[in-house]
Amino acid sequence: MQNWLNTYRRYACDIGRINSEAENNSEDLVLTAEKIFHNDIQQIVERILKIPVKHHIIFLSGPSSSGKTTTGKKIEEAFLKKGCHTIMVSMDDFYLGKEFIRKLPDGKYDFESIDALDIPLMKKCVQLMATMGECDIPVYDFPNSRRSGKTRHLELRDDSVVIIEGIHALNPIFDDAINREYVSKVYVAVKQGVKSNEDYVLTNKDVRLVRRIMRDNLFRGASTKMLIEMWPDVVEGERKNIRPYRYNSDFTLNTIHIYEPCVMRNHALELLDTVDPDSEAGKVAKRLSASLQRFVSIDSSLVPENSLIREFIGGGLYDYS
Repeated sequence: MQNWLNTYRRYACDIGRINSEAENNSEDLVLTAEKIFHNDIQQIVERILKIPVKHHIIFLSGPSSSGKTTTGKKIEEAFLKKGCHTIMVSMDDFYLGKEFIRKLPDGKYDFESIDALDIPLMKKCVQLMATMGECDIPVYDFPNSRRSGKTRHLELRDDSVVIIEGIHALNPIFDDAINREYVSKVYVAVKQGVKSNEDYVLTNKDVRLVRRIMRDNLFRGASTKMLIEMWPDVVEGERKNIRPYRYNSDFTLNTIHIYEPCVMRNHALELLDTVDPDSEAGKVAKRLSASLQRFVSIDSSLVPENSLIREFIGGGLYDYS
């Protein structure tokens, strides 16, 4: 399959319209955005199932805080509802281990480089899945940043769909592993920001940064200041490792939920207020705070438990461990 639906839905992301709906019809605003997102996933699944191959292998990638994890789970659910057998694979399990990974100038290990992965082994596993219907994939020891020596046996059925998720999933280095017709590539991203007339209130990167601040504070205990300071390195890593290959995708899924700044507003403002306003991170926090204050607040109880937004605000159905 070659670029069958390499496009994305563009939403009306005008702050005036969003605030009007948030103030007068907030429940419908939330549910409409959720319905559109789920319909987009359903459309992708239906198109993939039309491809006449025995085993479908999906490569799923996207930048930080784009909602890859939840999207992968929702794609899996959609295939299950179609009666398919599904298998989830994380490319992170193919890490070589820190003793084999080069260091950056600041002394940190470059885990975001594709050279941090055992590329030959991953190619072999993909080949075995497509041709033989089974393989053993490694299990990575994340606490100790090394290979565990353990493996997980995967056995495919005639109706199996394998979803392989990772930041390098769209890299063409894997293209020669199997016949392209077996593979569907999905790029997940926040493709839009929110505007007031022609001026951005929040850029798409701002939306992802707010998501990351919310999620990593809630689930990982990370400070807002640290997350803001790390953000330029995150974006630079995406520029090198993800963005160059986004047009290799067959499907592009826009994960912005137009109501999300309204839901995240109040708690995000509290977190941003913890940053010293005189620091460099404080300047970013001040800018984000000014933008978020322009949104009408929506109570988070209106967000469904199966929403992608729950990946960032908590209280969802999915296990992200």
